[in-house]
Amino acid sequence: MMFGESMKGHESIHKGEAAKVASRQRMNLLLTLFLALCALFLWLLRTTPEGQRWLASWQVRWDAELSQKRFHEALKNDPPLGFPLEEAGINNLPEGEKPILVVVLGRCEGCNERVVFEWVEMGKWETLRKAVQFVLVLQEEERKVEEIRRKAKGIVFVSDERREIARRLNAFFVPRSYGFDGGKLVWVQKEPNLDKFSILERFLEATEGQEKAHSLINEWSREMREKEWGKSLAGLEKGGERK
Repeated sequence: MMFGESMKGHESIHKGEAAKVASRQRMNLLLTLFLALCALFLWLLRTTPEGQRWLASWQVRWDAELSQKRFHEALKNDPPLGFPLEEAGINNLPEGEKPILVVVLGRCEGCNERVVFEWVEMGKWETLRKAVQFVLVLQEEERKVEEIRRKAKGIVFVSDERREIARRLNAFFVPRSYGFDGGKLVWVQKEPNLDKFSILERFLEATEGQEKAHSLINEWSREMREKEWGKSLAGLEKGGERK
C-alpha cells in the first residue's frame, strides 16, 4: 500500500516537472515568434515608402523631445536672480541708475552681423536711450568691436572673444538677453528666437513694472510714428518742389 502511494507521488512530481518544461518551451516559442514578427515589421517599415515616412516622423518627434529635454537641463545652469553684474565680467559701465539690458551675441559674421546692427538701431531711439542702458556682448576681438563701437553712440560694446562672459551667463543660445537693475540680475530670457520687441517688453516689465513698461512702449511707438510721418512729409515737400 505504501509502495503504491509512493509510486503515485513520484508520477505526480514527474508530471508537474514535465508541465513546467512544456510551459517554458511554449514561452520560448512565443517569444521567438514575437521577435521574428518584430524583425519582419521593421524590415517592412524600412523597405516601403509608408514605413520610411513613419520612421522619419518618429525620428523627428524623438529628436524634438530629446532636444527639449537637453534645453531644459541647460536652463538649470542659469545664474540665479540677484546675480551681480560684476561677476559676469562686465565692468566700467557709464554711471547712472538706468536698468541695463545685456544682450549676448555671437560673432559679427553673416546673419549675425545683421542682428548686431538691429540692436544698434534699437539704441538710437531717444525714448529707449532715456530708459535703458544697452550693453551688447560680442564674441569678437577688441579691434573688431572697436570698429562697431565707432558707428553706434550711446550703446556699450563688450568684447568676449574667449566666451568667458557667455559661459558665466550660460548663454548657450544667442542672442540671449539679461536684465539687470541696481547691478543685480532681475530677468533672464528663457525662450530662444524671441523678437526684440518681446525682449524689450519683458525686460521693462521686470525692471519698471507692467504699467510703466506699457507707457514706455507706447511712447516709443509714438516716436517711431512721428519719424515715419516726418519722412512722409519730407517726401511730399520734395515732390512739390520738383513740380
